[in-house]
Amino acid sequence: MPGQESRVKFLFAVHSHQPVGNFDFVFREALDSCYLPFLECLRKHPKVKANLHYSGVLLEWMKENRPECLKMLRQMVESRQLEILTGGFYEPILPIIPDGDKLGQIQMLTGFIREEFGYEPVGLWLAERVWEPHLPKPLSSAGVKYLLVDDAHFKYSGLKEEQLHGYYLTEEEGYTLALFPSSKKLRYLIPFKPVGEFIKFMR
Repeated sequence: MPGQESRVKFLFAVHSHQPVGNFDFVFREALDSCYLPFLECLRKHPKVKANLHYSGVLLEWMKENRPECLKMLRQMVESRQLEILTGGFYEPILPIIPDGDKLGQIQMLTGFIREEFGYEPVGLWLAERVWEPHLPKPLSSAGVKYLLVDDAHFKYSGLKEEQLHGYYLTEEEGYTLALFPSSKKLRYLIPFKPVGEFIKFMR
């Protein structure tokens, strides 16, 4: 209606990862100074929804060393505040590994999420944002329905900035995926600029 501000749906996804073989103290410091404070802050605002992705390596470490974190995540999933994204368990660059390995990596992380959170993920975090047009078939075969893709790919295909709100469907041999463009501007605005600049951008 005239005079009313239009609303924007803001899809918020956060990725957390530690590489295989990293030192325990690095895991602990990252968890205590970053991952856990973020979760605790989010939990105080149950109306704020988010998509979170944790690599399998990080989830395994949490299970063995800080199971209370997994318990908190499960509670937030059950309250429908969080949606957990799947991906390659060990954070591989998916386009460069065989399709069978793609499937195995994704199924391994999906299985962990199912067992620990009682939840079947259908969204995927694409490691290092590396996209190739031959990914729809193996990803769809692994149960993935949507993923985030770097907005640069959409711009290179001819779309303009104002067309990157929402999602697009792509397919390979009849296997379909929904692709959500990420925002490069927000990726650098949120962590490095004052909150006011983020709010101004969203308006």
